[in-house]
Amino acid sequence: MPVNIGLADTSNTCLLIAVLLYAVGTLAYAGDFAFARHRLLAGLVPIPAPAQAAAPAPVLVGAGPAAGEAEAAGPAAARQAAGYDSAAGYDSAAGYDSAAGYGSAAAGLRAAGVTQPDGGLLADSPAVRSGGPPAKPRRGPAGGWVRTAFGFTCAGLVAQVASIAARGLAEDRVPWGNMFEFIAAFTCMAVIVLVTASVRFRAYYLGLFVLMPVVLALTLDVALVYTPAGSLVPALQSYWIAIHVTAMIVAIGLFIVGSVVTLMYLAAARHERQVAAGLPSRGGGIIAQLPRPAVLDRLAYRSVLFAFPVWTFGVMAGAIWADHAWGRYWGWDPKETWSFITWVVYACFLHARATAGWRGRKAAYIQLAGFVCLMFNVVGINLWVNGLHSYAGLG
Repeated sequence: MPVNIGLADTSNTCLLIAVLLYAVGTLAYAGDFAFARHRLLAGLVPIPAPAQAAAPAPVLVGAGPAAGEAEAAGPAAARQAAGYDSAAGYDSAAGYDSAAGYGSAAAGLRAAGVTQPDGGLLADSPAVRSGGPPAKPRRGPAGGWVRTAFGFTCAGLVAQVASIAARGLAEDRVPWGNMFEFIAAFTCMAVIVLVTASVRFRAYYLGLFVLMPVVLALTLDVALVYTPAGSLVPALQSYWIAIHVTAMIVAIGLFIVGSVVTLMYLAAARHERQVAAGLPSRGGGIIAQLPRPAVLDRLAYRSVLFAFPVWTFGVMAGAIWADHAWGRYWGWDPKETWSFITWVVYACFLHARATAGWRGRKAAYIQLAGFVCLMFNVVGINLWVNGLHSYAGLG
């Protein structure tokens, strides 16, 4: 079937619009870190009120350090003094898990003089005065910068989905038959994971760090890897492409977000250690606005936990497709070999997470090693290594 040139041009235009919208969203996320007065870390961490910073606050029994001490030690200590870092008060990437968590933090918040997002003392809120837990904040993004950034992110996602759909309709096939289409597809999946995590876990702080590599990848994709719309090569003309490659796209999108969060976790953990040791920390202004390392570590682990079985299914589907196409399930082709290596490294990461002595930084390094293997498999094999999958490269 001939290519619909009009739809192909529409697809290209939508992709360029998506890149532009993502770039503006990235700048807005950066503006939130640089200029926003109130940061809701992990969706729920307020900051000390400027008027209260210099005044001593009464200390309640069991409430932790006084407000002045906590604020002088930085946001992490203020959160700890307020009870935000207790198991009951801050136990998930989504923020508080229960009304009990709110109640356990109320006394510490009164002592620390911590403000609500609207600037008022939490201890002065009607819910706390009445003895009940404060109401949970809205689930949407808080602050003009974040709302703007998230709006541009969602608009860019719509434009990119429209681009992929138009490309598929123009070619009358699934639109991931070459490197250009594949990069557009898995970056789109990464943004879908970002938007889902932002809404589900109030993890809007991820936007800057996920969109930057997405914008870079799409820019290189359009500038260097662009392939005009066309028909599939005969080796790819199978319904298995919709099964095998789709599974790989979903897994790669999840792995990308997981690796970004892992880098954030390592930076936050290093910052926390330096602050605890009284040492200066580079980038502390940005890192201090992120959730605690334990929250980031959990979120990265969840990303891999979802991605790994999808990747496993994709490898199995690829083996079945190989039997249909070449008469054997596995032939140690470079693509197959590195898919298996990637699977092994991520399996080691999940095993390390279940082993007490290898949790934390050691497990994070294993995850990043798995991501390096993944990127070499996705990009390096297609560009630099000849094999049975070479037709999935640039043309």
